[in-house]
Amino acid sequence: MDAVEIRKARAEDLEGLVASSAALFAEDSGTRDPLRNADWPEVHGAKWVADLLEDPDALLLVASDPAVVGHLVGTFSPPSDMWTVGRAELVSMYVRETHRTQGIGTRMVDAFTEWAKSRGATRLHVTAYATNNSALHLYHSCGFTPNSITLNKDF
Repeated sequence: MDAVEIRKARAEDLEGLVASSAALFAEDSGTRDPLRNADWPEVHGAKWVADLLEDPDALLLVASDPAVVGHLVGTFSPPSDMWTVGRAELVSMYVRETHRTQGIGTRMVDAFTEWAKSRGATRLHVTAYATNNSALHLYHSCGFTPNSITLNKDF
């Protein structure tokens, strides 16, 4: 049995989830996008997590050992006038550096994929920073393929 459990988040995970989100923001704002507010999780994270836990169209997973060592946030959107199929977006994912390359990210993506399929999604979507090679490698290995490119112009 795997030492790290992948499971749906619970209210008692709130502190660990905020810390996991803060670590993600610190990594991204520190190395990938200086315009990202690294303090956002500390200020708004608890409400965000609480809202996600109540949202039937959101999935919040934790990787637990038993402390939270990672998280995944995903959402589902049903077919609409604009989109002919149900879609799911992997909004946020983080695994503590000490726990990377152990298959935890893959297991979380697999659990998210199964949840999305059970909701009727036929497409998954994720964005990643172009310089985040480890995330890009993970997503490619999980079957994601490039579809669009986001370009920024700062001034």
